[in-house]
Amino acid sequence: MRWSVGVLLGVLTLPALADVRVNVEDHQGRADRVPIITVEGLAAAEAIQLRLSMQDSAGQRWQSQAVLRADLQGIVDTSRSGSEQGSYRGIDASGLIWSMQPQEGRARALPVQWQRSGDGVGFEPQTFELEVERAGSVVARRSLQRHLMLPGVRVQRVQIEGRPAHLYLPEDLKTDAGAPALVALGGAEGGFEGGDLYAAWLASNGYVALSVAWYRGPGVPKDLIEVPLETVRDAVHWLQRHPRVDPQRVGLMGGSWGGIVTMATAVHLPGLRVAVSWVGSPAPFRGIARDVAPADFRAVERSPLSWQGRPLPWLPYREEVDWGRPGPQWEPALRAAMLPIGNIAARTLWIGGGDDRLGDSGVMMAVAQRQLAAAGRGERDRFLYYADAGHLITPIVQPTTHRHDVGPFIEVGGTAEGHARADREVGPAVLAFLAEAL
Repeated sequence: MRWSVGVLLGVLTLPALADVRVNVEDHQGRADRVPIITVEGLAAAEAIQLRLSMQDSAGQRWQSQAVLRADLQGIVDTSRSGSEQGSYRGIDASGLIWSMQPQEGRARALPVQWQRSGDGVGFEPQTFELEVERAGSVVARRSLQRHLMLPGVRVQRVQIEGRPAHLYLPEDLKTDAGAPALVALGGAEGGFEGGDLYAAWLASNGYVALSVAWYRGPGVPKDLIEVPLETVRDAVHWLQRHPRVDPQRVGLMGGSWGGIVTMATAVHLPGLRVAVSWVGSPAPFRGIARDVAPADFRAVERSPLSWQGRPLPWLPYREEVDWGRPGPQWEPALRAAMLPIGNIAARTLWIGGGDDRLGDSGVMMAVAQRQLAAAGRGERDRFLYYADAGHLITPIVQPTTHRHDVGPFIEVGGTAEGHARADREVGPAVLAFLAEAL
Protein backbone atom coordinates (compact mmCIF):
# COMPACT_ATOMS: atom_id res chain seq x y z
CA MET A 1 0.00 0.00 0.00
CA ARG A 2 1.36 3.37 -1.00
CA TRP A 3 1.07 5.96 1.70
CA SER A 4 2.87 9.15 2.63
CA VAL A 5 3.63 11.07 5.75
CA GLY A 6 3.96 14.81 5.96
CA VAL A 7 6.71 15.62 8.42
CA LEU A 8 6.72 19.00 10.13
CA LEU A 9 10.23 20.42 10.04
CA GLY A 10 11.66 22.32 12.96
CA VAL A 11 11.86 26.07 12.42
CA LEU A 12 15.32 27.32 13.29
CA THR A 13 15.03 31.09 12.99
CA LEU A 14 13.32 34.16 14.42
CA PRO A 15 9.81 33.98 15.91
CA ALA A 16 8.54 36.19 13.08
CA LEU A 17 9.16 33.29 10.69
CA ALA A 18 7.57 30.65 12.93
CA ASP A 19 4.51 30.35 10.67
CA VAL A 20 6.56 28.74 7.87
CA ARG A 21 5.65 25.05 7.62
CA VAL A 22 7.66 22.51 5.63
CA ASN A 23 6.32 19.05 4.83
CA VAL A 24 7.81 16.09 2.99
CA GLU A 25 5.59 13.48 1.35
CA ASP A 26 8.22 10.76 1.45
CA HIS A 27 6.45 7.44 0.64
CA GLN A 28 8.11 5.73 3.61
CA GLY A 29 11.44 7.01 2.35
CA ARG A 30 11.40 4.64 -0.62
CA ALA A 31 14.38 5.36 -2.87
CA ASP A 32 12.34 4.38 -5.93
CA ARG A 33 9.75 7.11 -5.30
CA VAL A 34 10.05 10.88 -5.66
CA PRO A 35 9.64 12.81 -2.38
CA ILE A 36 7.36 15.85 -2.69
CA ILE A 37 8.44 18.89 -0.65
CA THR A 38 5.97 21.65 0.25
CA VAL A 39 6.59 24.92 2.06
CA GLU A 40 3.57 26.80 3.42
CA GLY A 41 3.04 30.11 5.21
CA LEU A 42 4.88 32.24 2.64
CA ALA A 43 3.78 35.48 1.05
CA ALA A 44 2.12 35.24 -2.34
CA ALA A 45 4.80 34.95 -5.07
CA GLU A 46 7.62 34.92 -2.48
CA ALA A 47 10.82 33.19 -3.64
CA ILE A 48 12.71 30.75 -1.41
CA GLN A 49 15.71 28.48 -1.95
CA LEU A 50 15.78 24.75 -1.30
CA ARG A 51 19.11 22.96 -0.91
CA LEU A 52 19.67 19.21 -0.80
CA SER A 53 22.98 17.58 0.11
CA MET A 54 24.40 14.16 0.88
CA GLN A 55 27.71 12.42 1.45
CA ASP A 56 28.48 9.49 -0.83
CA SER A 57 30.21 6.24 0.12
CA ALA A 58 33.62 7.75 -0.71
CA GLY A 59 33.03 10.64 1.69
CA GLN A 60 32.40 13.13 -1.11
CA ARG A 61 29.72 15.78 -0.57
CA TRP A 62 27.05 16.37 -3.23
CA GLN A 63 24.60 19.28 -3.33
CA SER A 64 21.79 20.77 -5.39
CA GLN A 65 19.76 23.95 -5.04
CA ALA A 66 16.66 25.52 -6.56
CA VAL A 67 14.88 28.85 -6.26
CA LEU A 68 11.11 28.35 -6.29
CA ARG A 69 8.31 30.91 -6.03
CA ALA A 70 5.18 30.50 -3.92
CA ASP A 71 1.74 30.50 -5.51
CA LEU A 72 -1.03 32.94 -4.61
CA GLN A 73 -1.81 30.89 -1.48
CA GLY A 74 1.79 31.23 -0.30
CA ILE A 75 2.72 27.59 -1.02
CA VAL A 76 5.79 26.14 -2.75
CA ASP A 77 5.25 22.59 -4.00
CA THR A 78 8.14 20.84 -5.81
CA SER A 79 5.64 18.89 -7.93
CA ARG A 80 3.95 22.10 -9.15
CA SER A 81 6.43 24.95 -8.64
CA GLY A 82 9.10 25.48 -11.28
CA SER A 83 12.73 26.15 -10.39
CA GLU A 84 13.75 29.61 -11.61
CA GLN A 85 17.44 29.29 -10.75
CA GLY A 86 19.75 26.58 -9.50
CA SER A 87 20.98 23.15 -10.52
CA TYR A 88 17.83 22.35 -12.51
CA ARG A 89 15.11 24.46 -14.17
CA GLY A 90 11.38 24.06 -14.55
CA ILE A 91 8.86 21.81 -12.80
CA ASP A 92 10.46 18.55 -11.71
CA ALA A 93 9.79 17.02 -8.30
CA SER A 94 12.87 14.82 -8.68
CA GLY A 95 15.09 17.73 -9.73
CA LEU A 96 16.72 18.32 -6.36
CA ILE A 97 17.91 14.71 -6.29
CA TRP A 98 19.05 14.01 -9.86
CA SER A 99 20.75 17.42 -10.33
CA MET A 100 23.11 17.06 -7.34
CA GLN A 101 26.77 17.82 -8.11
CA PRO A 102 29.95 16.88 -6.24
CA GLN A 103 31.34 19.83 -4.32
CA GLU A 104 34.95 18.89 -5.08
CA GLY A 105 36.99 16.03 -6.46
CA ARG A 106 36.21 13.50 -9.17
CA ALA A 107 32.57 12.52 -9.55
CA ARG A 108 31.11 9.03 -9.31
CA ALA A 109 28.65 7.77 -11.90
CA LEU A 110 26.46 6.19 -9.21
CA PRO A 111 27.26 8.14 -6.04
CA VAL A 112 24.63 6.38 -3.93
CA GLN A 113 26.58 3.19 -3.26
CA TRP A 114 24.30 1.58 -0.71
CA GLN A 115 26.19 0.70 2.44
CA ARG A 116 25.80 -2.87 3.63
CA SER A 117 24.10 -3.54 6.93
CA GLY A 118 25.82 -5.50 9.69
CA ASP A 119 24.86 -8.88 8.23
CA GLY A 120 26.71 -8.10 5.01
CA VAL A 121 23.73 -8.80 2.75
CA GLY A 122 21.18 -6.13 3.66
CA PHE A 123 21.46 -2.39 2.88
CA GLU A 124 21.45 0.74 5.02
CA PRO A 125 19.47 3.81 3.95
CA GLN A 126 21.12 6.84 2.38
CA THR A 127 20.74 10.13 4.27
CA PHE A 128 19.99 13.42 2.49
CA GLU A 129 19.94 16.81 4.23
CA LEU A 130 17.33 19.38 3.23
CA GLU A 131 17.66 23.12 3.98
CA VAL A 132 15.07 25.81 3.36
CA GLU A 133 16.37 29.37 3.00
CA ARG A 134 14.08 32.38 3.21
CA ALA A 135 15.22 35.98 2.87
CA GLY A 136 18.86 34.91 3.20
CA SER A 137 18.39 32.84 6.37
CA VAL A 138 18.00 29.09 6.81
CA VAL A 139 14.59 28.60 8.41
CA ALA A 140 14.42 24.80 8.47
CA ARG A 141 16.55 21.70 8.18
CA ARG A 142 15.49 18.11 7.75
CA SER A 143 17.20 14.74 7.29
CA LEU A 144 15.61 12.44 4.71
CA GLN A 145 16.21 8.69 4.85
CA ARG A 146 16.03 7.06 1.42
CA HIS A 147 15.66 3.26 1.54
CA LEU A 148 16.64 0.90 -1.24
CA MET A 149 15.58 -1.87 1.16
CA LEU A 150 12.69 -1.16 3.52
CA PRO A 151 13.38 -1.91 7.21
CA GLY A 152 10.95 -4.85 7.31
CA VAL A 153 12.71 -6.83 4.55
CA ARG A 154 14.58 -9.91 5.87
CA VAL A 155 17.60 -11.53 4.21
CA GLN A 156 18.76 -15.13 4.54
CA ARG A 157 21.95 -16.80 3.32
CA VAL A 158 21.03 -20.05 1.60
CA GLN A 159 22.78 -22.83 -0.35
CA ILE A 160 21.79 -24.03 -3.82
CA GLU A 161 23.65 -27.08 -5.10
CA GLY A 162 26.49 -26.18 -2.75
CA ARG A 163 26.69 -22.57 -3.95
CA PRO A 164 25.71 -19.60 -1.73
CA ALA A 165 22.77 -17.36 -2.58
CA HIS A 166 20.89 -14.55 -0.84
CA LEU A 167 17.14 -14.77 -0.24
CA TYR A 168 15.25 -11.49 0.32
CA LEU A 169 11.82 -11.79 1.95
CA PRO A 170 9.23 -8.96 2.01
CA GLU A 171 7.84 -7.72 5.32
CA ASP A 172 4.26 -8.91 4.94
CA LEU A 173 5.03 -12.39 3.60
CA LYS A 174 2.36 -14.82 4.80
CA THR A 175 3.31 -18.33 5.88
CA ASP A 176 0.21 -19.99 4.40
CA ALA A 177 0.10 -18.43 0.94
CA GLY A 178 2.32 -18.83 -2.11
CA ALA A 179 4.04 -15.57 -3.04
CA PRO A 180 5.34 -14.38 -6.42
CA ALA A 181 9.12 -14.58 -6.67
CA LEU A 182 12.05 -13.73 -8.93
CA VAL A 183 15.68 -14.74 -9.31
CA ALA A 184 17.82 -11.57 -9.61
CA LEU A 185 21.08 -11.40 -11.58
CA GLY A 186 23.73 -8.70 -11.77
CA GLY A 187 25.86 -7.82 -14.78
CA ALA A 188 29.46 -8.17 -15.94
CA GLU A 189 30.73 -7.04 -12.52
CA GLY A 190 29.87 -10.55 -11.36
CA GLY A 191 29.33 -11.67 -7.79
CA PHE A 192 26.30 -10.70 -5.72
CA GLU A 193 26.30 -6.88 -5.82
CA GLY A 194 24.02 -6.26 -8.79
CA GLY A 195 21.68 -9.13 -7.98
CA ASP A 196 21.42 -8.04 -4.34
CA LEU A 197 20.41 -4.53 -5.40
CA TYR A 198 17.61 -5.84 -7.62
CA ALA A 199 16.54 -8.35 -4.95
CA ALA A 200 16.38 -5.75 -2.18
CA TRP A 201 14.29 -3.48 -4.40
CA LEU A 202 11.95 -6.31 -5.39
CA ALA A 203 11.47 -7.47 -1.79
CA SER A 204 10.68 -3.89 -0.77
CA ASN A 205 7.86 -4.03 -3.30
CA GLY A 206 6.38 -7.31 -2.09
CA TYR A 207 8.26 -10.00 -4.04
CA VAL A 208 10.37 -12.85 -2.74
CA ALA A 209 13.73 -12.42 -4.49
CA LEU A 210 16.76 -14.67 -4.75
CA SER A 211 20.13 -13.12 -5.64
CA VAL A 212 22.58 -15.45 -7.38
CA ALA A 213 26.26 -15.01 -8.29
CA TRP A 214 26.05 -16.66 -11.72
CA TYR A 215 29.75 -16.04 -12.30
CA ARG A 216 32.68 -14.56 -10.39
CA GLY A 217 31.60 -16.09 -7.10
CA PRO A 218 31.97 -19.26 -5.02
CA GLY A 219 31.61 -22.39 -7.15
CA VAL A 220 31.22 -20.55 -10.49
CA PRO A 221 33.76 -19.42 -13.14
CA LYS A 222 35.96 -16.39 -12.50
CA ASP A 223 35.83 -15.29 -16.14
CA LEU A 224 32.80 -14.71 -18.32
CA ILE A 225 33.81 -17.56 -20.60
CA GLU A 226 31.53 -20.57 -21.16
CA VAL A 227 29.67 -19.82 -17.93
CA PRO A 228 27.06 -22.58 -17.43
CA LEU A 229 23.46 -21.40 -17.48
CA GLU A 230 22.58 -24.35 -15.25
CA THR A 231 23.57 -22.22 -12.23
CA VAL A 232 20.61 -19.92 -12.95
CA ARG A 233 18.32 -22.83 -13.85
CA ASP A 234 19.08 -24.45 -10.47
CA ALA A 235 18.24 -21.19 -8.69
CA VAL A 236 14.86 -20.98 -10.44
CA HIS A 237 14.04 -24.58 -9.54
CA TRP A 238 15.10 -24.00 -5.90
CA LEU A 239 12.85 -20.95 -5.70
CA GLN A 240 9.93 -22.89 -7.19
CA ARG A 241 10.31 -25.46 -4.40
CA HIS A 242 10.41 -22.87 -1.60
CA PRO A 243 7.44 -23.37 0.78
CA ARG A 244 6.43 -19.70 0.69
CA VAL A 245 6.59 -19.35 -3.08
CA ASP A 246 3.91 -20.13 -5.65
CA PRO A 247 5.82 -22.32 -8.16
CA GLN A 248 3.58 -21.07 -10.97
CA ARG A 249 4.54 -17.43 -10.26
CA VAL A 250 8.34 -17.38 -10.59
CA GLY A 251 10.34 -15.09 -12.86
CA LEU A 252 13.87 -14.07 -13.81
CA MET A 253 15.33 -10.54 -13.82
CA GLY A 254 18.82 -9.41 -14.78
CA GLY A 255 20.73 -6.27 -15.66
CA SER A 256 23.19 -5.80 -18.55
CA TRP A 257 24.94 -9.17 -18.96
CA GLY A 258 22.47 -10.49 -16.38
CA GLY A 259 19.73 -9.53 -18.83
CA ILE A 260 21.38 -11.63 -21.54
CA VAL A 261 21.70 -14.56 -19.12
CA THR A 262 18.05 -14.11 -18.14
CA MET A 263 16.84 -14.58 -21.70
CA ALA A 264 19.37 -17.31 -22.50
CA THR A 265 18.16 -19.33 -19.49
CA ALA A 266 14.46 -18.56 -19.98
CA VAL A 267 14.60 -20.41 -23.31
CA HIS A 268 15.04 -23.66 -21.34
CA LEU A 269 12.47 -23.05 -18.58
CA PRO A 270 8.89 -23.78 -19.69
CA GLY A 271 7.58 -23.17 -16.16
CA LEU A 272 8.93 -19.61 -15.93
CA ARG A 273 6.27 -16.87 -15.76
CA VAL A 274 8.23 -13.68 -16.61
CA ALA A 275 11.71 -12.73 -17.85
CA VAL A 276 12.96 -9.14 -17.47
CA SER A 277 16.08 -7.80 -19.18
CA TRP A 278 17.50 -4.43 -18.11
CA VAL A 279 19.73 -3.05 -20.91
CA GLY A 280 20.53 -6.57 -22.10
CA SER A 281 20.56 -8.13 -25.57
CA PRO A 282 18.87 -11.03 -27.41
CA ALA A 283 22.31 -12.04 -28.74
CA PRO A 284 25.29 -12.67 -26.43
CA PHE A 285 28.45 -10.68 -27.00
CA ARG A 286 31.95 -12.18 -26.85
CA GLY A 287 33.44 -13.41 -23.58
CA ILE A 288 35.33 -11.45 -20.94
CA ALA A 289 38.55 -12.37 -19.16
CA ARG A 290 38.73 -10.67 -15.76
CA ASP A 291 41.59 -9.19 -13.70
CA VAL A 292 43.43 -7.99 -16.80
CA ALA A 293 45.19 -4.64 -16.46
CA PRO A 294 44.54 -1.80 -17.01
CA ALA A 295 40.73 -2.04 -17.15
CA ASP A 296 40.03 -5.09 -14.94
CA PHE A 297 38.64 -7.06 -17.90
CA ARG A 298 39.40 -7.82 -21.52
CA ALA A 299 37.05 -9.03 -24.24
CA VAL A 300 38.17 -12.33 -25.78
CA GLU A 301 37.04 -14.23 -28.87
CA ARG A 302 35.43 -17.03 -26.89
CA SER A 303 31.87 -17.96 -26.08
CA PRO A 304 30.63 -16.32 -22.85
CA LEU A 305 27.93 -18.89 -21.98
CA SER A 306 27.22 -22.59 -22.22
CA TRP A 307 24.28 -24.94 -21.89
CA GLN A 308 24.70 -28.66 -21.17
CA GLY A 309 28.41 -28.31 -21.82
CA ARG A 310 28.02 -26.72 -25.24
CA PRO A 311 29.18 -23.12 -25.83
CA LEU A 312 26.57 -20.70 -27.13
CA PRO A 313 27.19 -18.67 -30.30
CA TRP A 314 28.03 -15.01 -29.81
CA LEU A 315 27.93 -11.78 -31.76
CA PRO A 316 31.26 -10.76 -33.32
CA TYR A 317 32.61 -7.35 -32.35
CA ARG A 318 32.30 -4.96 -35.29
CA GLU A 319 32.26 -1.30 -34.27
CA GLU A 320 31.20 -0.17 -37.73
CA VAL A 321 28.13 -2.44 -37.90
CA ASP A 322 24.66 -1.28 -36.86
CA TRP A 323 23.14 -4.54 -35.63
CA GLY A 324 19.71 -3.03 -36.02
CA ARG A 325 20.38 -2.90 -39.76
CA PRO A 326 23.35 -5.20 -40.36
CA GLY A 327 22.86 -5.58 -44.11
CA PRO A 328 23.47 -8.73 -46.15
CA GLN A 329 27.13 -9.02 -45.12
CA TRP A 330 26.47 -9.26 -41.36
CA GLU A 331 22.88 -10.53 -41.20
CA PRO A 332 24.06 -14.19 -41.08
CA ALA A 333 26.27 -13.42 -38.07
CA LEU A 334 23.37 -11.80 -36.23
CA ARG A 335 21.06 -14.67 -37.09
CA ALA A 336 23.60 -17.23 -35.85
CA ALA A 337 24.10 -15.42 -32.50
CA MET A 338 20.45 -14.76 -31.74
CA LEU A 339 18.94 -16.61 -28.83
CA PRO A 340 15.71 -18.45 -29.75
CA ILE A 341 13.69 -15.94 -27.73
CA GLY A 342 10.54 -16.70 -29.71
CA ASN A 343 10.46 -20.04 -27.88
CA ILE A 344 10.43 -18.49 -24.39
CA ALA A 345 7.30 -19.58 -22.55
CA ALA A 346 7.46 -16.63 -20.16
CA ARG A 347 6.21 -13.15 -20.87
CA THR A 348 9.21 -10.91 -21.47
CA LEU A 349 10.03 -7.29 -20.65
CA TRP A 350 12.95 -5.47 -22.28
CA ILE A 351 14.45 -2.16 -21.10
CA GLY A 352 16.73 -0.22 -23.45
CA GLY A 353 18.61 3.07 -23.59
CA GLY A 354 18.74 4.94 -26.88
CA ASP A 355 22.19 6.36 -26.10
CA ASP A 356 23.64 3.15 -24.62
CA ARG A 357 27.26 3.24 -25.79
CA LEU A 358 28.30 0.13 -23.88
CA GLY A 359 25.70 -2.51 -24.73
CA ASP A 360 23.66 -0.72 -27.45
CA SER A 361 20.58 -1.90 -25.56
CA GLY A 362 18.14 0.35 -27.42
CA VAL A 363 19.14 -1.11 -30.79
CA MET A 364 19.31 -4.68 -29.48
CA MET A 365 15.87 -4.27 -27.91
CA ALA A 366 14.51 -3.36 -31.36
CA VAL A 367 16.16 -6.50 -32.75
CA ALA A 368 14.42 -8.55 -30.05
CA GLN A 369 11.13 -6.81 -30.77
CA ARG A 370 11.27 -7.76 -34.44
CA GLN A 371 12.08 -11.40 -33.68
CA LEU A 372 9.33 -11.72 -31.10
CA ALA A 373 6.80 -10.12 -33.45
CA ALA A 374 7.83 -12.55 -36.19
CA ALA A 375 7.20 -15.40 -33.75
CA GLY A 376 3.57 -14.24 -33.48
CA ARG A 377 3.63 -13.67 -29.72
CA GLY A 378 1.08 -10.87 -29.85
CA GLU A 379 0.92 -8.81 -26.64
CA ARG A 380 2.97 -11.21 -24.51
CA ASP A 381 6.06 -8.99 -24.56
CA ARG A 382 6.67 -5.39 -23.45
CA PHE A 383 9.38 -2.87 -24.29
CA LEU A 384 10.51 0.23 -22.36
CA TYR A 385 12.69 2.58 -24.40
CA TYR A 386 14.42 5.69 -23.01
CA ALA A 387 15.91 7.71 -25.85
CA ASP A 388 18.35 9.87 -23.85
CA ALA A 389 19.46 7.23 -21.35
CA GLY A 390 22.66 5.23 -21.56
CA HIS A 391 23.61 1.85 -20.11
CA LEU A 392 23.13 2.61 -16.40
CA ILE A 393 19.34 2.70 -16.06
CA THR A 394 18.21 2.02 -12.49
CA PRO A 395 14.86 1.89 -10.62
CA ILE A 396 16.24 4.27 -7.98
CA VAL A 397 15.85 8.08 -7.96
CA GLN A 398 19.43 9.32 -7.43
CA PRO A 399 21.96 11.82 -8.83
CA THR A 400 22.51 11.46 -12.58
CA THR A 401 24.78 14.40 -13.44
CA HIS A 402 27.81 12.12 -13.90
CA ARG A 403 26.00 8.92 -14.85
CA HIS A 404 27.81 8.87 -18.20
CA ASP A 405 31.24 8.85 -16.52
CA VAL A 406 32.47 5.49 -15.24
CA GLY A 407 36.16 5.88 -15.99
CA PRO A 408 38.67 6.37 -18.80
CA PHE A 409 38.11 2.96 -20.42
CA ILE A 410 34.32 2.67 -20.66
CA GLU A 411 31.70 4.93 -22.22
CA VAL A 412 28.12 4.31 -21.16
CA GLY A 413 26.31 7.28 -22.74
CA GLY A 414 23.15 9.13 -21.74
CA THR A 415 22.31 12.63 -20.52
CA ALA A 416 21.61 13.67 -16.92
CA GLU A 417 18.01 14.55 -17.78
CA GLY A 418 17.55 11.36 -19.81
CA HIS A 419 18.77 9.12 -17.02
CA ALA A 420 16.67 11.05 -14.49
CA ARG A 421 13.53 10.40 -16.52
CA ALA A 422 14.42 6.73 -16.94
CA ASP A 423 15.14 6.27 -13.22
CA ARG A 424 11.88 8.00 -12.32
CA GLU A 425 9.67 6.05 -14.74
CA VAL A 426 11.22 2.61 -15.16
CA GLY A 427 10.66 1.28 -11.63
CA PRO A 428 6.88 1.87 -11.61
CA ALA A 429 6.64 0.51 -15.16
CA VAL A 430 8.48 -2.70 -14.26
CA LEU A 431 6.38 -3.16 -11.12
CA ALA A 432 3.20 -2.64 -13.16
CA PHE A 433 4.33 -5.33 -15.60
CA LEU A 434 5.11 -7.75 -12.77
CA ALA A 435 1.77 -7.09 -11.09
CA GLU A 436 0.00 -7.91 -14.37
CA ALA A 437 2.12 -10.81 -15.59
CA LEU A 438 3.37 -12.50 -12.40
